[in-house]
Amino acid sequence: MWPTQYLTCASRTIPYSLRRSQRARSASLTIRPDTGLVVTVPALFSSGQLSHLLHRNLQWILRHVDRLAATARHLPKRWPYGPTLPYRGRDHRVALQAMPEPTVRRTLDERLLVGMPAPGIEAARRLLKRWYMEEAARWLGERTTALGHRLQIPWRRLRVGDQRSRWGSCSAAGHLSFNYRLVMAPAAVMDYVIIHELLHRRAMNHSKRFWALVAAHDPDYRASLRWLKVYGPYLNV
Repeated sequence: MWPTQYLTCASRTIPYSLRRSQRARSASLTIRPDTGLVVTVPALFSSGQLSHLLHRNLQWILRHVDRLAATARHLPKRWPYGPTLPYRGRDHRVALQAMPEPTVRRTLDERLLVGMPAPGIEAARRLLKRWYMEEAARWLGERTTALGHRLQIPWRRLRVGDQRSRWGSCSAAGHLSFNYRLVMAPAAVMDYVIIHELLHRRAMNHSKRFWALVAAHDPDYRASLRWLKVYGPYLNV
């Protein structure tokens, strides 16, 4: 774990994690619901440089901390702190059960039944994540095949992973990689990300031409972008 530090300004104290990296060439700041504010700096970054960095970016930090807090107030508490987890854009109530073999079963009344010989939160979390990964591989495979056929764009290989900062990527060789959390999002959002990555087979950039291609094949893509920006950071098991 990275050490916790505190940024004090006026009447507010904001905790943050300080990460010193041998590989970092410059400092960076990220804010996510699951990690809070993380400040990454080169290994030899001085305390004076750190203080200057934080105060130079103070308004950005306050704005994003407040934005996350405002969004969180309008979201249901997620399991295990609340009763539900999202699946394909719908909240599903999580229920732990004692069963001989570890299993996750989704019911028609939108429940996720998690069975284990000895039910516990951490074991259930691992089991649920594995189930979500499998579901993501299934759905992403089906939708990528269908959308690739519709767009007449070939691709070679699909990988589903646990990326921290990306929803998807496409290599020059046509290898696609997607974040498993997409299976928690609405179907239209998953389709947007797949279309986005497939179209990189025609334009390996984010030029005006690329975005024109996206708009031509997914006219409502901006709604999916907004959804991911607001709710994406809260998709997690």
